[in-house]
Amino acid sequence: MEKEKAAETLTKELEQLLRNKMGPLFERYGLDIKELLTPLKWKPVVLIIGNYSSGKSTLINEILGSQIQRTGQAPTDDSFTVLAAAEPGKPEEEVPGSTLVSDERLPFASLRHFGESLLSHMRLKKVADAPILQNCAIIDTPGMLDSVTEKDRGYDYLGVVGELAKLADLIILMFDPHKAGTIKETYQAIRSTLPGSTGEDRVVYVLNRIDECESVSDLLRSYGTLCWNLSQMTGRKDMPRIYLTFAPKEGKAAPIGLETFMNEREELKQTINSAPKMRLNHILQEVDRVVRELGMEIEGMVAFQKRFIDKIKGVFRTWGMVGILAFFFGDLVMKLLTGYPNTPLAGALLAGNLNFEHFLWPIVWALLIVALASLYVQRLLFPKFTKQTLKDLDNLIPLETAYKKNLWNRVKHRIHRLIEEQPRRQILIAHGRYLGKIEQFLNKDLSSFYERV
Repeated sequence: MEKEKAAETLTKELEQLLRNKMGPLFERYGLDIKELLTPLKWKPVVLIIGNYSSGKSTLINEILGSQIQRTGQAPTDDSFTVLAAAEPGKPEEEVPGSTLVSDERLPFASLRHFGESLLSHMRLKKVADAPILQNCAIIDTPGMLDSVTEKDRGYDYLGVVGELAKLADLIILMFDPHKAGTIKETYQAIRSTLPGSTGEDRVVYVLNRIDECESVSDLLRSYGTLCWNLSQMTGRKDMPRIYLTFAPKEGKAAPIGLETFMNEREELKQTINSAPKMRLNHILQEVDRVVRELGMEIEGMVAFQKRFIDKIKGVFRTWGMVGILAFFFGDLVMKLLTGYPNTPLAGALLAGNLNFEHFLWPIVWALLIVALASLYVQRLLFPKFTKQTLKDLDNLIPLETAYKKNLWNRVKHRIHRLIEEQPRRQILIAHGRYLGKIEQFLNKDLSSFYERV
């Protein structure tokens, strides 16, 4: 209990720090800090996804200790179901999706933009007498299908999974031996959706229902097929651990040859139970990632600003020299061409007879050069510079490490948008000062939270 209170205190302190120090910076660069603060609102989350008939609902019922979710061989549930503990002294209840996304105490407001079709396929179940739900929430999802489009479901299924993955401290991705990683939506989720929403350390792979394999060799074939498919989907040669499990039949011993895999089932349950312990670290990792992305964006704008200033220095040198020549000799050239003025500035200087009227035309000529230089910068130099920068955006800043390259790939579209839509404004903003605030937050403020955790 004391650890839970300490974690809650740290979370509130972190939220206040983000609002005070990072809130203005997020607003300055067109970002919504609420997206970063959303995971701080609620309890740890375990997200369970997988193809239909992979045993998601059966596993959930086993963890909760009661038959809460419907189970079956065919798709049995087409809803995203958030399972949370009922409030003490209050009965179990079911909350519809429209109410769920409107409750400011819950972190699901971002799902509203997926439309009414999703809300009618979403609900919150408040469950009593489920100890695990005192410390975390579990989200059950519709089974992934093959050859399905947004039109078929009525909403962007993988988009919703991506949003929920951002909230999750643990993601259980389940397969069964009959469709070991061959479902189209599973491929898209592993290849694109999950990498863009969460870290690899939060995803746990499970090959479930292995008791349905006809023999050990059949199990090995299914396991090998899944490993091959995962290597193609993740692009990795080193495979993460895959739990091999099955749902034990009540009152019956494990099938012959599968006794050792009973331990895998228990380890999986322990992993799910450990989700609350991972939450603070995950929150800090997410804050660190998002703030570093903003830092990379600002670093890009600093480079854009510096490059233009270097260009301007060259213009100043060239046009400054022309302006000086125009100031001292412009009226002399004018006298040679038109006979006016009677005494140019150079002549007055040689005669030692200077007065105000001798400076009138030199000032006019100098101002004319300044105006021409300004026109050149605004109409020719700056548009050309902006266009070249956008064309060669990947070389705007040095990317010495793989980590910086990864950050850059995440934010370069934001830098492109800022330069394309507001190039002149970006030149005037004190990006360097804001970058200093980012560095101070990461090196001092956030580091102190890591030490306390």
